[in-house]
Amino acid sequence: CTAAMTYGFKVVKEMTSGLSDWMDEKGYRTIEDFRGRAAPNVTDWQYLNLNYVTKARINQDLCISCGRCHIACEDTSHQAITNMVNGRRRFEVIDEECVGCNLCVNVCPVESCITMEPIHGIDPRTDKSIPDSYSNWTVHPNNPMRKEALQFAPEPVVLPNAAE
Repeated sequence: CTAAMTYGFKVVKEMTSGLSDWMDEKGYRTIEDFRGRAAPNVTDWQYLNLNYVTKARINQDLCISCGRCHIACEDTSHQAITNMVNGRRRFEVIDEECVGCNLCVNVCPVESCITMEPIHGIDPRTDKSIPDSYSNWTVHPNNPMRKEALQFAPEPVVLPNAAE
């Protein structure tokens, strides 16, 4: 619905046309030809790797200074994009505030002007080292319902037979 609000209902016709062109390019005749193919690659958010950290990067050579990234981030996200630097209109990412939500990339009208780049080493938001290992929300220390890792396999329990 955000796309329709931003670009008007013509975006629906553009999506339909784009889907049709993509299907022709891939050799699909009907939606049934590819329905469900993405599903095996989709996971619940709680299993996403929390140690994969990205930050937005704005290519100043491509930026047209429209301000959409700043407005979207300021009004609906984490206030992580400045609109002024040294008294001049300039849009820059504040790494300490950016959570890598990708909203700025989605609203930018210039392709590849804003990209999401993986961060390694120290996370500027937390000043903590980013582990190389995989970790998700199910074991995160801030999750009150986290699943503690088993230190050992429990002994099997033999239940008495009710018939005896």
